[in-house]
Amino acid sequence: MIVDSNLPVERDRLKNRLIRLVKEDREIVGCFFDGSIGSNQEDFYSDIDARIVVKPHVNLKRKQREIINAIGEHLFIETQGLNYAVIHYATFIKLDLFVYYEADLEPSVWSKNIEIVKDNGMIRELQYVSQSVVYRIDQAEFDDLVFKYYGHYFALYRSLKRKELNDLEFISLYLKHSLVSMWYIEKGYAPNATFDWSQYEGRRSKLSKYEKEFLQSYSPLLEEDMADFTKEIRILMFQATEKVAVYNNLNFDKKVFRDVHRLISFK
Repeated sequence: MIVDSNLPVERDRLKNRLIRLVKEDREIVGCFFDGSIGSNQEDFYSDIDARIVVKPHVNLKRKQREIINAIGEHLFIETQGLNYAVIHYATFIKLDLFVYYEADLEPSVWSKNIEIVKDNGMIRELQYVSQSVVYRIDQAEFDDLVFKYYGHYFALYRSLKRKELNDLEFISLYLKHSLVSMWYIEKGYAPNATFDWSQYEGRRSKLSKYEKEFLQSYSPLLEEDMADFTKEIRILMFQATEKVAVYNNLNFDKKVFRDVHRLISFK
């Protein structure tokens, strides 16, 4: 059984083992931590987001396996790709490990706040250039977010009529996530990936008090609250979507938005 107060200690132990390995490995030319560690926002349950940069001739898959095997026995590997792995340890610590070539690194909003462990100068330059990067949503990303919201709004009605309560809960989470993503974009922040609620809630959230209260009032969403929920989210989503479209000079078809919500009733 884990002891929550011990988790930061266990995380630091794993992190320090990784740091020692990185500094000793001549094939590794750079390493940095981003996420909550990079921004100094760790809590008991934060994971380790590690980015490793290797020399051009190094096989990414081989280096990934070497790092995983060298820093300690793991409980299981959730995901493993060519240069990306999510590793879970018996201490309850999770490591998100990325292995890159220098040519793969690009300035981004995610590289503004990082903790640099090893560097030949490229990572410091990456962080410096990233300071001027501002997130701007484009038309394709905007349309994808809005149209998928429409699709899930319809799906919510179907699940309600079929009494598919677990599917209803799943779809309502998607709708709330869409709204929060639009709120983040309105505030100038890059949104999370679909169904990633990290830092959307809790003390690290960028949401206003009112926005947090909306989420809390419909978490979980009860069947008897469906009419109120759909009425409120329709208004809030319209307001946020319209602002994002205006700020970013994007096309937003208000008639389609209204037609989608007039087509079905949750009363």
